[in-house]
Amino acid sequence: MNKNTLTINIDKSSPIPIYYQVASSIRDRITNHEWEVNEKIPSEAQLTEEYGISRVTLRKSLDALHAEGIIKKEQGKGVFVQKNPQPMLHDFSLPLTLSSRMQENGISVTPLVITSHISEPVPYINKILELDEKEPLAYIKRVFILNNKPIGLNNSWLSSKKVPKITENRLIDNHLSLTLANVYNLKPKSIENSIQSIIPDAADMKTLNIHYLSPATLIRSTSYLDDETPLEYSMTIWLGDRVKFNLNITND
Repeated sequence: MNKNTLTINIDKSSPIPIYYQVASSIRDRITNHEWEVNEKIPSEAQLTEEYGISRVTLRKSLDALHAEGIIKKEQGKGVFVQKNPQPMLHDFSLPLTLSSRMQENGISVTPLVITSHISEPVPYINKILELDEKEPLAYIKRVFILNNKPIGLNNSWLSSKKVPKITENRLIDNHLSLTLANVYNLKPKSIENSIQSIIPDAADMKTLNIHYLSPATLIRSTSYLDDETPLEYSMTIWLGDRVKFNLNITND
């Protein structure tokens, strides 16, 4: 790639802080292999010229990337790429298949359970799951971690009758799909997804440790068993700079 000096547009009227925009841009450039691991990135003078910003703002951006472990600073030598922050690739496969593919590609996403309990019925969710309107729901909330950083926040609801005591016992390695398959012999055959760009609310931003107006994608999913009975309804927020979506469409 041509590494000559260029001007990169930063929206200085945006409510998203300039340093955050610059850090995201540099992260993307590393992800796209403009600079490889252990390669020195341009000097502060060149980067401030490219982005049209002050050195104070640039150093704040570099400090954020350094905290993520993406770059490293060597006294008297400059700033070097420490790792390529490749995003998680989400291809809308069934959960067990997606998890297997990520492991094959050396990507290890760690789910952590935040809360798990039996909740009161939620009318629209009970309707989606084709349950009696008075049936309680098993509710599980988890955060997904990649490279020690939160990348997603998942809320799942299931019929409390189909998965007895699931909220009382630990999930297998905190994996819901693995627990459903191995403990309850429930394996979804299909899944329906809807996708929406969102701004997470304050509580979710705090859990995900992100800044106001950070890009995020909400995926609402309903999984179905062999007999087309709904199994699980979920809402998952994926961070836009840490997750890449891949959707293949063929013409039959």
